[in-house]
Amino acid sequence: MDRAASSTGRQSYSAIAEESDGMTLLDLEARRAERYNRERGDLNPAEYDCPKCLNRGHTAETFERNGMVYTAYPECDCMGIRRSLWRLKKSGLEKAVRAQTFKAFRAVTDWQRQMVDVAKRYLNDPSGAKSGAWLYIGGAVGCGKTHICTAVAGQLMIREKLELRYVTWPGDSARIKAVANDAEQYSALVEPLKTVPVLYIDDFFKPVKDGFGAVKPPTAADIKLAYEIVNQRYINRAPTIISAERYLSELEDIDMAVASRIAERSRGYCLSIGRDRAKNYRYGGDAP
Repeated sequence: MDRAASSTGRQSYSAIAEESDGMTLLDLEARRAERYNRERGDLNPAEYDCPKCLNRGHTAETFERNGMVYTAYPECDCMGIRRSLWRLKKSGLEKAVRAQTFKAFRAVTDWQRQMVDVAKRYLNDPSGAKSGAWLYIGGAVGCGKTHICTAVAGQLMIREKLELRYVTWPGDSARIKAVANDAEQYSALVEPLKTVPVLYIDDFFKPVKDGFGAVKPPTAADIKLAYEIVNQRYINRAPTIISAERYLSELEDIDMAVASRIAERSRGYCLSIGRDRAKNYRYGGDAP
């Protein structure tokens, strides 16, 4: 979205005119834009230090159309990253992105090395995230699923400069379902999850036990919401990261339409980590 330049960024024509030497209006405007683009902005470089816009959030671009000269101020790509970081900070995941990196993951067993290998292939292979594929890691509690998925999310935001939204399914789905009867509020919460360049869903369809210790099946409202988000992202071929305690095969028992779409998009990038107490670092297993 175009936005106006700040007053500090505007260079008066009189200052440039002294050096004009018969330059055209397009040349003068281009020089003004060039000077503006060399000025540093006031966005926080500690969050993200952008070499393109110098932390202004937008750049000046001059062009000629139908004999008229214009200067536009389009938003810089870094704003998508900054919004992602702002959302991550609000969600409490900001520290996790900095701490849960590939370098910090201790891959000492074959299954841990497989997790890292699949995640890195998802990031780097042409058929992975770059082509709209999905990453699905399901299974054992405490095995490092969230660590690996968070490492992938961080790389897509910082290295690939993609905007990302992070949702924890139990909490965020409950908030969305609570406003299901208000079309405007519901749309405001759901539409961004359908259209954001990258979506990261943690604890998808997390199993919840009833008072007798039996796992309760997801409600019809849960399934409807999941299908609405998954189906649109499936159609859009939008990269999606999902961690869950359920194997992908177990999602089929919940809803085949949701499971089959995830299965197709995550082909080659889907892992099921066996439920073994020894894999849970919280119980003294191999810590990731």
